[in-house]
Amino acid sequence: MNDQPHTHRRRTLHLATALLLVIGLWIGLLPRAAAQAPGTTPVEVSLQTQMLHGRKYYVHIVKTGQTVYSIAKAYRVESYDAVTHVDIHFMHAGDTVWLPCRGQFSEQAEAERKAEEAAREAEQKAAAEAAHKADQKAAAPTLEAESKAESKPILPTPKTDPKPHTPTTTAKNTTTTTPIASHPTPPVAPRQPGKTIKVALMMPLHLAQIDEISTTKFDVEQRGKKTYRQFEFIEFYEGIRMALDKLTEEGISVELNVVDVSAGTAEQVESSFASHRVAECDVLIALLLRDAFSKAAELAQQAGIYIVNPMATRSEICATNPYAIKVQPSTAGKVATMLANIKLEHPSGHLYIIHSGSKNEKEILGEMRRQLDQRTDIAYTLFNWSQSAKLTATLKSTTDNIVVSLYDQGRDLNRVYTSNLLNSLSSIKSNPPTLYTLTDWTQDYPDIDFLQLQHASYHTFATAWDMTNETHVGFLQDFRSRYATEPTSILAPTAYDLTLYIVRGLHRLGANFWNTATAGINGLTQPMRLVRSGAGLENERATLYRMDGLRMQPIPTK
Repeated sequence: MNDQPHTHRRRTLHLATALLLVIGLWIGLLPRAAAQAPGTTPVEVSLQTQMLHGRKYYVHIVKTGQTVYSIAKAYRVESYDAVTHVDIHFMHAGDTVWLPCRGQFSEQAEAERKAEEAAREAEQKAAAEAAHKADQKAAAPTLEAESKAESKPILPTPKTDPKPHTPTTTAKNTTTTTPIASHPTPPVAPRQPGKTIKVALMMPLHLAQIDEISTTKFDVEQRGKKTYRQFEFIEFYEGIRMALDKLTEEGISVELNVVDVSAGTAEQVESSFASHRVAECDVLIALLLRDAFSKAAELAQQAGIYIVNPMATRSEICATNPYAIKVQPSTAGKVATMLANIKLEHPSGHLYIIHSGSKNEKEILGEMRRQLDQRTDIAYTLFNWSQSAKLTATLKSTTDNIVVSLYDQGRDLNRVYTSNLLNSLSSIKSNPPTLYTLTDWTQDYPDIDFLQLQHASYHTFATAWDMTNETHVGFLQDFRSRYATEPTSILAPTAYDLTLYIVRGLHRLGANFWNTATAGINGLTQPMRLVRSGAGLENERATLYRMDGLRMQPIPTK
């Protein structure tokens, strides 16, 4: 009790000090804020245009003092129509903004700009030709080598961020802005593989602790109670070994360089990259956590090596690195597959998209809205789960409804939400809506009620085994014969698929494989097709399943 006045005074002093510090920082930032205030620097309308994905844009390079708001005003468009590659609140000089061309200027002004643009292009072309001739005279012997080292930038697949919607806003025949993300030019040309394809594998195997494994009768009988870190990702390695054996049978020579990064740190990745000569490989498979993978991707980009992330579900890894490969199905591919199936099975249905406003939903909700806004044949409504009672009443009073669940507030809240949603859908006895999810709830929630899923004609991108698929059955039989057990996760088939897909592609097409979207590879447990997304490569193929007779069955999308 006697310490309370002193404690109060100390807290008051701490708060006052913190307040003064914040005020000081704010005052220190005033010049920067003033420089970025809207309209402080005049905006000169750019004459440069760019056609991408069937739409025309003005290309504007930001100058100090300009903001997305002042730029959009100069181009006579709304600020939300401007496309930027960075957060609009952190614009810097040199950043690029794309503004849609919508005939916002008069015909005379447009003609003048085109004439000036043509004159400028002719002047630039003449200057470039003169410089080229000068360079030829100064460095003729090296021109051929330099031209071979050049690499053209790769156009990305457009993506958008979702804009705020009210829970019951229905979008129909709307126009959206297609983002144009800048894409880095690869610093060096990709490696041309030789007769033997060199594959490096970075993953935590914990080989230094191999002696800790006990094979006594007691420990064997305690299987499931006693675990070893050496077995945490071993199925991934086993899947790669199965693929390599199959490639050997096909006459394809592969050299596997296994790098054990048990610590899983960026520092260990960097040292191992050099000590294990990873830069000499044709492709790097990296089963690593975020920081370690980021370091491996950075080193791979510097060396001109393509790096595969086997398990990443988000597309950030492909955003800026042209050598990054994401093999889990892309968000865009999943949404396209889902919408195609919805239109096939429910040509006149109404789509209700359930979300919560969580940042976890940002990418998928944005992609869902982007694709739906480009269509005119599917009516949809965004529904925040906070108004779930209103949603249930709506679904009970109408027919031919489809529910797409994007809700993602974290695992514990997701479990509660899943149970509540299924209970609500099960209460609709007549004309129950069809439920779609992008992740497989039968795997995410082992105790889920399959009867409730069946009642909702559940659709998802299943990760379970399809026992009607000969390839799936053959893989399971082969795995069991080799390792006397069955795979417990998707690690083994994922490793198997990506190894077959990439090595076969490199063997057949060489380095050109990285610039060719290749599909139709036989023998994969799940189809793959790599396409450019952002800067890197991403798998756009996804297989949709429907619950039929309490079993997941693959379904057509066309």
